[in-house]
Amino acid sequence: GLPPRDRRRRVPRRAAMADDGEGSLPKATVAKMISERLPPGLKLTAEVKEMILEACNEFVQCVSSEANEISTKENKSTIMPEHVVGALESLDFASYVETVSAAMLEMKEEGKELRAEKKKKKGMQMTPEEALAMQQKMFAEAKARYESGEPAAAPAGPPVAAPPPEPPVDAHAGSLE
Repeated sequence: GLPPRDRRRRVPRRAAMADDGEGSLPKATVAKMISERLPPGLKLTAEVKEMILEACNEFVQCVSSEANEISTKENKSTIMPEHVVGALESLDFASYVETVSAAMLEMKEEGKELRAEKKKKKGMQMTPEEALAMQQKMFAEAKARYESGEPAAAPAGPPVAAPPPEPPVDAHAGSLE
């Protein structure tokens, strides 16, 4: 539970937090998370789902508020993962630290992979100016080859087969003579 000092500060926001308003978790997402973790055959009333949603919203608000206080005390303008860990510990939720830290490391790895992919893709792309310069260079090279009588460069990729020759046309075919 929350330490006594936090219980005094918190003001219930039951009705405001229940809908998908600003600062609230999406109802459908929380409902899906709940249903995925229920044993088969167990159902919850709408009232219980609403209570769980309110508890989730309250938990997120409490942790983020505490993390904000920690970052402010450190004169930081951005809440960092270590601030969230500190908030969990100061709110007596230290049992969540290991799970949260593992999720954070997993997200960092995914972020590294995404950045590496993005960097790789970016290396393959050209700016419009680079594409125009390359096109002009290729046209100039082709023009120089043409003017010098040099054979055209082979196209990239597999060779294209010539179409089969058409059969000769019989000049007398189809005439009435």
